[in-house]
Amino acid sequence: MKKLLKGGLLLGILAAAALFFLLDPGKHEIFPRCIFYSISGYYCPGCGSQRAIHNLLHLNLAGVVSNNLLFLPAILAIAYHYLHPLLNRKLNWKLPNIFYLKNTPWIIFGIIVVFWVLRNVSFYPFCVLAPN
Repeated sequence: MKKLLKGGLLLGILAAAALFFLLDPGKHEIFPRCIFYSISGYYCPGCGSQRAIHNLLHLNLAGVVSNNLLFLPAILAIAYHYLHPLLNRKLNWKLPNIFYLKNTPWIIFGIIVVFWVLRNVSFYPFCVLAPN
């Protein structure tokens, strides 16, 4: 059952990646719009992430950063979280897992809230944080 679940999950991820690779979310109506932005007119911390995924799959890092500055650090943090045990076990490293420290959730929450507020400020330099 676990193999079937893992296989289905992998197939779903590959199908979504293919869809994001082939279709630009900024140009196709098949992708959902941000509900928070639709209701309030303000950008949420995730606004621009679909276009960032599309740009990342095309190796356009400038496009990723211009759509959502927080997206790339989030992907790197998630990768570190999952690769951390493997690196420690296989390479005999002693890397700390910073995600299990006491204050890490509060720091991440604070970064997200500050990003959320600043990307909605309409003057330079903060307007650069808004998704393109």
